[in-house]
Amino acid sequence: NGKVLLYYVARDLMADRQCISVAVSDSPDGPFVDERNAPFICQYEEGGSIDPEPFIDQDGSLYLLWKSDANAIGRDASIYSQRLGNDGRSLVGEPVRLITRDQEWERPLIENPSMVNLDGQYILIYSANWWEGANYAVGYAICDSPLGPCHKPQNGPIFAAQSSEAGPGGASFFRTSDGALWLAYHAWTAPKVGYVAGGARCLHLARVGLEDGAPVVYRPLSAEQ
Repeated sequence: NGKVLLYYVARDLMADRQCISVAVSDSPDGPFVDERNAPFICQYEEGGSIDPEPFIDQDGSLYLLWKSDANAIGRDASIYSQRLGNDGRSLVGEPVRLITRDQEWERPLIENPSMVNLDGQYILIYSANWWEGANYAVGYAICDSPLGPCHKPQNGPIFAAQSSEAGPGGASFFRTSDGALWLAYHAWTAPKVGYVAGGARCLHLARVGLEDGAPVVYRPLSAEQ
């Protein structure tokens, strides 16, 4: 309806939990204003809610994906999805748990969901392990719909540390003006991993394709590429 929406995370100071809310603007330049007096989404009993990522299906229906911040209270984090109203500022139905942390390489958590419909398949990617380590990586699941059910075809990440990229994660799908599918993600520049070690996380881009029904990330072989 001519509005620009910004889904963001802030801490509910009274509950001491991170929560999701939504701010509205007439322009991508802002200013964005959130007139709510409570969070848009906050699973207090699951430690809070973070990492919101909108998804627009081919029929125009809207969804929001996010992570329950359960690791903040010593439990396994999960990825959720819920239908949004046509205004993007209301919720329809109930949230659905798509996946949870259930593989050893994912320890201690999963987070950062992003979904795309690629050649008729709903592909969900997520980050797992620990963001400030070299073993942080990206896994994927195949879903029947934006509300699941979803399954993980492999016991391991779809892409992990490679060459100078250590601990890649925070991946998000996007399409360029010509319709090509890309992935934006961050990674530490090896060998310095973690802020304590003096490391820095940089933005990386890679093309995405589908081979034998599985997504493939075509990463550059060198910094020059």
